[in-house]
Amino acid sequence: MHTRFVLTPTTAQPYPLYIESIGHHEDQEKLIRTAGLPSYHWLQTYAGEGEFELHGKKIRLTPGMGVLMLPDVPHAYYAITETWCTQYVTFGGHCVQSILSTLDMLVSSVYRWDEDGPLHHAVGHMLNNLKTREDYSGYDASADLYHFLIQIKKHAQTNNRTSIRNQMLHLQPLTEWLEGHYPNPDTGIEQMAAVLRVTPRHLNTLCQHAFGLSPYAYLIMMRLRKSKEILLSDRQRSIKDIAVNVGFRDASHFIASFRKHIGYTPERFRELN
Repeated sequence: MHTRFVLTPTTAQPYPLYIESIGHHEDQEKLIRTAGLPSYHWLQTYAGEGEFELHGKKIRLTPGMGVLMLPDVPHAYYAITETWCTQYVTFGGHCVQSILSTLDMLVSSVYRWDEDGPLHHAVGHMLNNLKTREDYSGYDASADLYHFLIQIKKHAQTNNRTSIRNQMLHLQPLTEWLEGHYPNPDTGIEQMAAVLRVTPRHLNTLCQHAFGLSPYAYLIMMRLRKSKEILLSDRQRSIKDIAVNVGFRDASHFIASFRKHIGYTPERFRELN
């Protein structure tokens, strides 16, 4: 059985992302596309096993694996078990290239994830919306597609890189430790790295992948977040006292950092809120 939906976006509604087609194939046939597809293409194994040929390499696709292909990339795929159940999405949009670039996904790649995680059922969720919701619109499909791409980024891994979800779990002892140590102005990358028993260089790599920030920048953002809470909960407290309370050595450094990252001075932020 092959369940397939084709969505045709109109030029009057230029969605940043849109689904062209989406489906669930119970018995995937062999396909050879020497010129690829004109759209972006996601294919994943739901059950059984298949083999995927991309860039001259053969990749065995088992449950918990999928492939993201860019437009016009030659490829082929076929079952290697008696039946191979697949799910797929082809998509495009005015902002698709910039969104994929921001997510560091603008390259044809193989992804892996935990079978018991949410990504395994994400395509099925979109298919169910199309089947059961009469009010399901192109905007809904666009939102679902964006959420799906975020799920890939969060839960899947490629090129032997750990998924963001697993990186966050790895960093959890540090984030919990910082909750008690961010007020100490002497807290630095050496102490932070020691919590995880890694080198400062490796800690920097972990934080960049998980947060998009250096360890020190993450600490500063935590201090600023805590300072905003105090600014609003204790309006009589002085800026100097708040600065010291959240780990800044002096008020001038606190005010400069607050203005740089928040866009206002602490006093102005308090006035506006």
